[in-house]
Amino acid sequence: MGRQTETTALHQVLDRLATGRPQVVEIYGDPGIGKTRLLDELAGLATDRKLALLAARSSEYQQHIPFGVVTEALSGLGSRDELATPQSSDRYRAYRSVREVLIRHAQPPGLALLFDDLHWADEASHDLLEQLLLDMPPVALLVAVAYRDHHVPPGLPAAFTRTRADVTRLALEPLTESDIAELSPDLPVRRLRLVLRASGGNPLYLDALGPVDDATLEVLADQDRADPRDIPGRLHALLDTELRRLDPVQRLVAQAIAIAGDPAELDLVLGIADRPEAEVFPALDALVALGVVHPAGFRFRFRHPLLRMAAYQSAGPAWRICAHRRAELHLRSRGGSLPLRAHHLSRAARYGDTDVAGVLVQAAVETLGTAPADSAVWTRTALRLLPPDADTTTRTDLLLLQADALGRSEGLAESRRILHEVIEHAGPRRWEAVLHCATADRLLGRLDEARALLETELGEAVPAAGRGALTIELAATNLLLDDPQRCIRHATAAVADGLRIGERCQVASGRVLLGMASLRDGDVVAARHRLTEAARLVDGLSDAELREWLSILPMLAWLELHLERYPDADRHLARGLEIAHTSGLARVLPYLYTVRSALAERTGRLDVACSALVDARDASAAIGSTETNGMAGAVELWVTLWHRGPQAALDLADGARPRSRWWAEEADAARVTALLIAGRPTAAATQIAEHLQIGKGGLTNAHWYSSLALAELALGARDEAVKLSEDAVRFADELDVPYQRGITQMAYARVLAGCGQHGQALAQAELAVDWFVTAGAPLHAAMAHGVVAENLAASGDLQRARVEFGLAKSGYAACGATWLLTKVRNSESRLGARTPRPRRAGEAGTVEVLSDREREIAQLVANGMTNREIAARLYLSAKTVEGHLARVFTKLDVKSRVGVAQRLAAAAT
Repeated sequence: MGRQTETTALHQVLDRLATGRPQVVEIYGDPGIGKTRLLDELAGLATDRKLALLAARSSEYQQHIPFGVVTEALSGLGSRDELATPQSSDRYRAYRSVREVLIRHAQPPGLALLFDDLHWADEASHDLLEQLLLDMPPVALLVAVAYRDHHVPPGLPAAFTRTRADVTRLALEPLTESDIAELSPDLPVRRLRLVLRASGGNPLYLDALGPVDDATLEVLADQDRADPRDIPGRLHALLDTELRRLDPVQRLVAQAIAIAGDPAELDLVLGIADRPEAEVFPALDALVALGVVHPAGFRFRFRHPLLRMAAYQSAGPAWRICAHRRAELHLRSRGGSLPLRAHHLSRAARYGDTDVAGVLVQAAVETLGTAPADSAVWTRTALRLLPPDADTTTRTDLLLLQADALGRSEGLAESRRILHEVIEHAGPRRWEAVLHCATADRLLGRLDEARALLETELGEAVPAAGRGALTIELAATNLLLDDPQRCIRHATAAVADGLRIGERCQVASGRVLLGMASLRDGDVVAARHRLTEAARLVDGLSDAELREWLSILPMLAWLELHLERYPDADRHLARGLEIAHTSGLARVLPYLYTVRSALAERTGRLDVACSALVDARDASAAIGSTETNGMAGAVELWVTLWHRGPQAALDLADGARPRSRWWAEEADAARVTALLIAGRPTAAATQIAEHLQIGKGGLTNAHWYSSLALAELALGARDEAVKLSEDAVRFADELDVPYQRGITQMAYARVLAGCGQHGQALAQAELAVDWFVTAGAPLHAAMAHGVVAENLAASGDLQRARVEFGLAKSGYAACGATWLLTKVRNSESRLGARTPRPRRAGEAGTVEVLSDREREIAQLVANGMTNREIAARLYLSAKTVEGHLARVFTKLDVKSRVGVAQRLAAAAT
């Protein structure tokens, strides 16, 4: 049912009833919120406990039938001879008669009396129920009522306060995301959120929206721009039923409120309705009493946005056009804001009305930085209003404004199409068209085209105001194409130009890009220095200044993530998200959410990482960017690997890759790790070859060396694996980034363990733990603890191994790494299977405890043979020999091969 708290409360009510104490349950909320469903749940629980059950439901047609709902409830008692049917002529006598009947039937385990839709009940029923509550008999009687929030039956509030029964009040709120997930566990997160936004969490509307496709849900979820015609038929019928109950004036006022906006000001409603106050005010009061609208201070709003849309649609199209004109006239006469006037003008404008077009353009320019989606709508309307003889410059300027607004919001592909149409006619504003077009190309993954376009434009005479923005965009594009040297060249030029003209945002952006390029190139010292400068400059900018350069914040946070300044990264991401949401800058949201997910994965918060990835995917879908969707997918591979295992990650990796070489490498790094864990070293080595730069350091190359070492180990090339691991450690030492040092040390430990050198492997794994702790990477620290445990177990130190396995398990559990937790538990179980059984006193440490095979291997060890030589002699694998030898160490209570020889020599004497 999705209401665990309320269901628990009902169980508690029935528990108290079982003690003989009378109980009252009051359930109230908006229409469709689930009152009837909860009352049905109570009825089912009462039946399960063998209670006698009486139930009735009022309807609006019973309001003039005295005692109608009470009579219906009492009819459930059976025999008419016993039934005391109330009569309106003597209400007190009727009450006493009903009370006696209830007492007679409230024998253990008790009686439940349930009234649904009590707001429709007649006055006599209300009075009788009030008297029953005020004089509640001291028996096992449960009275439960349900009614609409804004239709409180008179007298009941006082009766609930004064009754001797225990009163449980359940105010039903809209369902939350977790409630809906409980009801529909298989519903994709994106659709779940769309349904929640469109329905407002109202269960009735949720059910009606069930068959609706995602595209329609997206429209309905955006109430400001949704078309009432998109309301599905079943849902529209539900809403229209409520509106048909209104009289003509009430319906007119409801339609005027729908036109006025959400919330609606009273004076504006009066102006739109165009009726005297003496008619409007009573109708408005009636709408409040009926729960159609709610007061919000001195304004009014509909109970639910979908109800507002239905009221809007219920008005005729011609009336709506005239109503919007009246609204705009009212706002203009009182100095209303341009955006409010534009909202109404865009729905009532006439072809050729250039004055209206002018107002719409002014509003579009004013809201471009705060509400670009609205700006795009008003610019499109203004273009339709232009007469055929409008000059080319005016039309081109409007198209550029529309393309900019679309590119900032959710119309990326359309923005690019418009820009390519007008770019040759843009005149002095050509650089703006090029900048917007390159930005769209970047978001669509057309990076080579973006670079070519920007380089061509910068080769021409570009105004100073535009050169900096174009150069920054070109530097960012080169970074995405994994060309850090070109990025550094252009970013350096942008910084110098920004310092010359005093453009602080340009300087800050250039510093961030320089830091990013230095990091990609492996110059961590320079990256740290440039990061410090960049963060100082960005923090000194106001939100208004930063709005036009917001794309720089996710890059700054990414740089801070990899240089392990996590609090700064978190702070800058939070600021970027706040600016993006308040300014409608949808195109930056995918980057911000993707970096937030990567930060959460690094810091061991996989639940936060998953949530941010859903937001990143949604934001990418909203703007139509497959490129940012691929970037989110690159981070999702890591999260999926730790949470669900390598096969799930590899299945995900088969999806679209980002075209950016930088982000494609990020995705491939996760895929290679999944391949190695899945036991597919050949495929991993093939993938690694695409990225490995032999003999070169750098941030990513250390990872590739470590990965190739593990692949070579699995393929049997142990010497090559050791050499590659040592090179990786050296590269990471040169970088001096704790996380990178932890990664290479952990890989080195695994290679050494695979070569049978468990003592050295243990030392490297312990170093990896220290580096990951320093780096603030708890998930990877848990992995390193697991490697430590495996090497301790192989060395025979089972007691310490269990401690390290415990640290790995607690780390995985805290991070939410489900698959890794299962994996380490399996490793621990294998350790338990290897634990020696208890021996008789005096046997521990003696040769007699060894099995025949173990004694044979121990003798060969004492003779000075290596594990590989023993394996060849006995036709065993090296791994099998290592396992036998580990048990020999444990049983003989020694820690070295020398100790084994000494034990055998002592036994022989």
